[in-house]
Amino acid sequence: MQLFRPFSSDSHSFDTRSDLRLVGAILPLILTILLSFTSAQAGSGPSEWVVVVNGNSTNSRTLANHFCSLRNIPFRNVIVLESVPDRDRIEIDEFRDKILTPIIQEIDARGLAPTIQGIAYSCDMPTAVSLDSDLANIQDRNKYLTPVGSISGLTYLYRHVLSKNPMYIAFDANWFAARDANVLLNPYAGTAEERKELQAWIDNREHEQAAKRLDEMRPTVESSFPLDYLAARQWALAGNIENAKNRLSIAIRKGWRYRQEIANDEAFASLKEDPEFQRLVSRCPNDDFRYLPTRGFDARSFYAPNTLASAKANQGMNYLMSVMLSVTRDQGIPMPKAIEHLERSASADHTRPSGAFLFTLTSDVRTKSREPNFEIAIEKLRNLKFDARVIQQPLPGFAEKCSGVMFGLAQFDWTRTGAELMPGAIAESLTSFGCVMTETSQTKATELLRFGAAATSGTVTEPYSIQNKFPHPMMHVHYAQGLTVAESFYQSVLCPYQLLIVGDPLCQPYAEPPRFIMQGIESGSRVSGVVNFDLETSDDDNTSDPVRLVWMVDGLPKNGSVFQKRVRVEVADTDRGAQEWRLVARGPKPLEHRFEQTLWVITGPEESDIAIEAPAQWSTSEGNTLRVTLKNPPASGSIAIRHDWEIVAKQTVDQTVFELDPKRLGYGPVRLQGVVLNEEDRVVQASLPITVQVNK
Repeated sequence: MQLFRPFSSDSHSFDTRSDLRLVGAILPLILTILLSFTSAQAGSGPSEWVVVVNGNSTNSRTLANHFCSLRNIPFRNVIVLESVPDRDRIEIDEFRDKILTPIIQEIDARGLAPTIQGIAYSCDMPTAVSLDSDLANIQDRNKYLTPVGSISGLTYLYRHVLSKNPMYIAFDANWFAARDANVLLNPYAGTAEERKELQAWIDNREHEQAAKRLDEMRPTVESSFPLDYLAARQWALAGNIENAKNRLSIAIRKGWRYRQEIANDEAFASLKEDPEFQRLVSRCPNDDFRYLPTRGFDARSFYAPNTLASAKANQGMNYLMSVMLSVTRDQGIPMPKAIEHLERSASADHTRPSGAFLFTLTSDVRTKSREPNFEIAIEKLRNLKFDARVIQQPLPGFAEKCSGVMFGLAQFDWTRTGAELMPGAIAESLTSFGCVMTETSQTKATELLRFGAAATSGTVTEPYSIQNKFPHPMMHVHYAQGLTVAESFYQSVLCPYQLLIVGDPLCQPYAEPPRFIMQGIESGSRVSGVVNFDLETSDDDNTSDPVRLVWMVDGLPKNGSVFQKRVRVEVADTDRGAQEWRLVARGPKPLEHRFEQTLWVITGPEESDIAIEAPAQWSTSEGNTLRVTLKNPPASGSIAIRHDWEIVAKQTVDQTVFELDPKRLGYGPVRLQGVVLNEEDRVVQASLPITVQVNK
């Protein structure tokens, strides 16, 4: 047996590390970024996403306004960048210096590092990044690893990018992605020399030596069940039946879920009549060994090359999901269509649309690249009671209702199909220039957003027809099991550095969130001392049982516990002004669906309250600036107006009327607060927020 089984997701199989001439399973990072958390979690919700805005683009601000309102993104989670290059393609050093590093630094400065799972870019951001300076010293670089990446793919691989580690272009750089379960039989533990020696013992049938080495490796990794299983094999081949059964029992207890693989493994031939071995096998779950199960994403977990998650940084790599909300310049879609797309996708949550999942197959290599994996995805979708099938034509036919579609065309006109993309659908095409947003002969992926898709994707340069660079057909299975758009994409793309994912990252039509209603407290209440209120859970069929509960204040977690129906909150005597209280319930593993409810409360004495006044709706036809007034300012110091988390106007307390430029706010639902600043310009008190509908 070869211990380190190669992985091949389709007809292409690559040794990434030898392609890049890099040594070692996990390379050290030059830059350390603090993204620690007390316990692993999975899934994602609005409070766990940062929205990044190009501060010099009114369109970028406008689209972010709509998304943040639709998704109830915390004010603290909106980051405005003022130095974004005004080009579709930028250099990798520009991306690091002007976009990625400022975002990571701001996440850390705002205290968001323990919770953030993803970064959503608004429109008018660069989409493509030239990588030449990072890749210049790689000798004999594989010709398919071309030197252009996407903003979303490189953000996902931020650890490698910030440390200038070219592993981000590897064919299997995404160790979170699901794949053939054979990958579990890569133990990755020990040094390169120890693994080489281990393989030599296996090849020479020195099974006891191999078993002892595997036993030495087992305690060194957090998720050891693959090593436990491999040790059981070697002890069985060495004739030590008791050790074999012991290690196999441990493997099953810790996570080995593949009964048929045990039954078919000739290494255990001598144990098959043993009653204890038979009992072990019978209690092992019988998961499909062809593909790893769906699981939620966790930015604080470190994923090993065999995809297993650990809390230990030296045992893997961690990531940050990333999506671009839309592209509205160059060859993208008009702003009204981009807004309409986000509204449609937000309305699709938890609706379980009844359309079909379709996989097109023609003679075109663009469809044939993914054909070998259609069967397993269709089988699993049908097991979930969905309509799923291959269609022998380039696009769905007339009146077809599509919950998901996977095709491959350089040019298409969706209107001519007569097919309908159901709200929440993921639709994407494998082609060369789907997200090269400058003018080319190919139809842009964003056209699918125009016609109703919640999300799509495309590469930002010639990718070649390689499955690893595009979503695996199992993406639709992950989505149908309740993952968000973003999780479904990143669960299914092994090599994401060139893939631009566009759409609503939080859309989840098939999720079963742990819904609840807050009772005994209302938004706008004045609170002090100890506050008690209740949570009434839902008994809806499409609701999961809540397992954990997190209480957040102004976007930061303050307390977490097992889910309780009675909530007790202590308000500090020193608190002043308005606070956003957000309760986040998490459902059971492995998906841990989220459900969030928010309300605004007022703390401190009534005489210290400040308030902001502005019209509920305002149009540029009424003037050049939006007039906002701050009521009951303090006796001295500075006051300001905050748009989400950005201070957009500041003045002394003797001037309480602010004139705001709508181009600096963006249009749509603009969320504003009045705030009091101390001598260091830090916010010490905030008003209850208002939302002004700003129109052109």
